[in-house]
Amino acid sequence: MYRLGWPCATFFAEMGMPLLIKVKIIHDNEVNVYVATSLDLKGLVVEAETLDELEKEVWELVPELLTLDKPKLCTKAVRDLRYSVQRAI
Repeated sequence: MYRLGWPCATFFAEMGMPLLIKVKIIHDNEVNVYVATSLDLKGLVVEAETLDELEKEVWELVPELLTLDKPKLCTKAVRDLRYSVQRAI
């Protein structure tokens, strides 16, 4: 697995290596929503009431954002999302 934000990610994806996108999730207690962002994929900002809904929305957006941000990248190369969950203060 090769991380999308690392150098030569497009090259490795073209070679058939699966890519990893690191997603940061924050739970905002004030409004009771989860918010997902990623430094690896520009434009990824999603919010949902549950983690299941959030994950579904993220998976739906990834191909579209990859097409906009990295048009040469095969969207099938992304096979794994890694999440880190944090609580908002």
